[in-house]
Amino acid sequence: MTPLFYYMLLASSATATLVAVAAFWRNRYQAVGPLFGIAMLNAAVWMFGFAQYFHPMDETQALAWGKLTLATGMLSTPFLFHSMCALVDRIRRYRIWIICAYGLTLALLILLWQGWLIDGLRQHLPNMDHYVRYNRRLYPILSAHIMFWQFGGVVILMLNTKAATGYKRLQLIYFIVAWFGIFLTTNSVIIPIEYGINTLPFGFFVLPLNLAFLAYVMAKARFADPNVAIARVLVYAFTLLIVVAISLLFAAGVGLVAPGFMNSQQVALTIALVMVISLLLTAVSPRLLPQAERIVQERLFAVQYGYQDALMGMMRTLSRLPEIDQVLTTLADGVQSQMQLTRALILLQEPMSGEYRVEAQSGLDARELVEVLGLGEDSAIVRWLREHREALVRDELPRRVPGAVMHRLTRELNRLKVSVCVPMLADERLIGVFCLGQKVSKSMFYAADLHLLETLTSEASLVVRYRRMQEEVVRKNKLMELGTVAAGIAHEIRNPLASIKTFAQLLPSKGEDPEFKNEFSKLVAKDVDRISKVVESMLAFARPAGVKVADYWAVELIDEAVLLVGARFKSKEIHLKKEVARDLKLRVDKQQILQVLVNLLNNAVDALGPGGTIRVSASARSINDFGIGSDRREFVLIEVADNGVGMTAAMRQRVFEPFFTTKKHGTGLGLSISQKIIHDHGGVITVSSVEGKGTAFQVNLPLGGAGV
Repeated sequence: MTPLFYYMLLASSATATLVAVAAFWRNRYQAVGPLFGIAMLNAAVWMFGFAQYFHPMDETQALAWGKLTLATGMLSTPFLFHSMCALVDRIRRYRIWIICAYGLTLALLILLWQGWLIDGLRQHLPNMDHYVRYNRRLYPILSAHIMFWQFGGVVILMLNTKAATGYKRLQLIYFIVAWFGIFLTTNSVIIPIEYGINTLPFGFFVLPLNLAFLAYVMAKARFADPNVAIARVLVYAFTLLIVVAISLLFAAGVGLVAPGFMNSQQVALTIALVMVISLLLTAVSPRLLPQAERIVQERLFAVQYGYQDALMGMMRTLSRLPEIDQVLTTLADGVQSQMQLTRALILLQEPMSGEYRVEAQSGLDARELVEVLGLGEDSAIVRWLREHREALVRDELPRRVPGAVMHRLTRELNRLKVSVCVPMLADERLIGVFCLGQKVSKSMFYAADLHLLETLTSEASLVVRYRRMQEEVVRKNKLMELGTVAAGIAHEIRNPLASIKTFAQLLPSKGEDPEFKNEFSKLVAKDVDRISKVVESMLAFARPAGVKVADYWAVELIDEAVLLVGARFKSKEIHLKKEVARDLKLRVDKQQILQVLVNLLNNAVDALGPGGTIRVSASARSINDFGIGSDRREFVLIEVADNGVGMTAAMRQRVFEPFFTTKKHGTGLGLSISQKIIHDHGGVITVSSVEGKGTAFQVNLPLGGAGV
């Protein structure tokens, strides 16, 4: 059996080395990475040295290996304590204790190399070739040193576990469990040796598994749900129980038939092989028996699987919803309520500016919604999602990104008050971001949660893309129909319009009945003016673009538009705030842009009661043309905002549609014409509104040649 334990320890040493590398690399941006890596490298050397106790050698060589083994074992203790303090970011708080740990270790190392800790060798042990003989007077100090710092570190972890939430809390719990397993495994071998108890060191068989679990704790960014782990362990245990029971029955049967067939060493080897085979079988059993694992999970953790099943059902619902607003609202409401989150936000990219603005939300009141500003195209979150194309999780940042990048990402996550951002991808483009607040229970987002969220978001992205294609087709068809109707109405009405108007003007002087003349003339004039207004509006919307551009200062255009609407401002006592840069020049058709600005100002006045406020601003911006590629253009953003009644989501979706109006005497063509004018200038007009808070229209126009 001695060679078997020798090779098992070598395997454990190799495993500890891999744990050191994995822990260092995955935590390289944190202090715990190098510290824990050094601790595990010391442990790897200790295991390699301990393996030499099972390997025959002369006394001098054996003593040298014994001293090296004990030295690395003692060094692992302060590094492990230091790592535990770093794991909870408490190095500064416990720095005196850390210094004491290293100082005591140094003193013990001096005693070791001076020959005071080891008195000699114990040779020809039952299951080992040799082992060191400690100085019994100093051995209690050595044992206390190792025990005190390890248990002290565990106490620190336990105290911080109470205050931790999410990923950090689960990581600390898993770390304590992993440490406890390794502690029991190693001491189940060392303590019997020290006190002369003759037992086989079977702990070394499970030591690689304990180390593998420790690697999982320190290197894995996304943990499995503990409930899933428990269900899987139950499946493993049941499978292991069956295999071991069958193997023992077989061994017992052989012993009854031929009592002298197997000696004690062969029995031990058979048991070891059975355990290895059992572990291999348990590793593949969930794949062979997924239904069994699923049944266990559903029986024991119905609540957990309840929300997962509900969200999977919602995925099928999304594809059947006809409107993008319905898709996004259903997704936000469903995830927020089923997963019990503080909030859920869905931000979609605007086609021209590239900015990501809130299109659906759940869990926010009106005040909180106003505070959410969205994300810019060059924001840290957007850049990260475009590069990695997977969920951004706040708890994963310390081990995945450098400190400066983590600071920028954390600042944006704090502004949105969210913990997870899932990318919405379509045609290899980031069309939106699904932002999720923390769970009400303060638990972490498990790997299964994130996988489900990514699947849901992917489905929603496809639905949004398909609905946008449908809406574009419908919009083009409506525009074609509108153009045909406009041309037809113009042809039918415009020719007789002049004669009707002339007759109405001459009728008072020609007619014999004064009362008839008066009423008829008013009626005809009113109807004719109405027809003229509709015809001219429809022609303006339907005719091909004919833009006569020149350079104009933006401030002058805004001042002239304000002057044209000034009388309405005074009549309703409206306060006007202007924030206009004076060095911005536009290359536009002056009359058409004035028409747009006057229309927006008039709409703002209509939305306000007496004493309301209108804010007009203009600033330069560099944006991505339609949000695609890397070519950037300089634009002027003119924004007209009011603090009126705002719009509903349904109104925002239809506000630019021809003939859609909420005014009693409106034609519903003003904003449609404004949108066409801005598009003809190579710009874009958008709207943002919060019901009960106000409305803002954003006009993006190309910057003129003499501007900044």
